[in-house]
Amino acid sequence: MTIRPVFLTVFLIWSSLIIGQLLFVFVLTTNTSEPKGESNADIFALVAGTTAALTFVLRHFMLGGFAQGKVSLATLPGQSLFLIGNIIVFALSESIGVLGFVNGLSVPGKDAWLPFIGGSILLLLIHLPLPSRFTPPASSRL
Repeated sequence: MTIRPVFLTVFLIWSSLIIGQLLFVFVLTTNTSEPKGESNADIFALVAGTTAALTFVLRHFMLGGFAQGKVSLATLPGQSLFLIGNIIVFALSESIGVLGFVNGLSVPGKDAWLPFIGGSILLLLIHLPLPSRFTPPASSRL
């Protein structure tokens, strides 16, 4: 596996998760059934905040070595770490949107789901797998 297919694979996973969030929005805005249940927004907000912070910590520890030049995408272990690290960060980011989807099915109104799904999309955009984020500066490549 060369570097370009690894980036393409990770980008396809990332874009699929963005599309999943948009599908959540579509379902919630077209849902005509009567919501049954109580809002779990307080608990979900605590979980979402913790999860959002965890995405940055895990990205630093799992993927930070690429920008520092300690890990290379030219090696198979480096490619595996890149793929696994990004999938974990993306899955945690996506899970915040799932919390919003569940809350949106339980409680009427955009206020029940929009902060969670919006936050999830924002996190996915922040964690966009740009090649420049995983390339060490020229001075450390020498």
